[in-house]
Amino acid sequence: MEYVSGDDVTDNKYLAEAIDLTREGSAQLGATDYDQGENPTLRDSTFYSVIEELQKVDSAPAKEQEKIDGVIQNLQNAQNAPNDRRARAMAEAHDTLQDVWAPPE
Repeated sequence: MEYVSGDDVTDNKYLAEAIDLTREGSAQLGATDYDQGENPTLRDSTFYSVIEELQKVDSAPAKEQEKIDGVIQNLQNAQNAPNDRRARAMAEAHDTLQDVWAPPE
């Protein structure tokens, strides 16, 4: 998978932020401090933030919105999973969101 910067693949500020956050949230276990410290951890915060940013996208065509809604659902399903599963969910979301088109908001 190729990791990208949100601003390089979309002009939609919410989608761009979600892409950046999924890149960060997909960090492998032990590679960063994402899973260390008090609750919520950085990985927890990243999950909440990605979902929040994606829920702000309201200019996407219906087919693209379906992809966004699918990503939100997958992230919500993985939100309380073990950290390795959550990292994979973020990587999958990052990969999917790179191909979503939404006009600027």
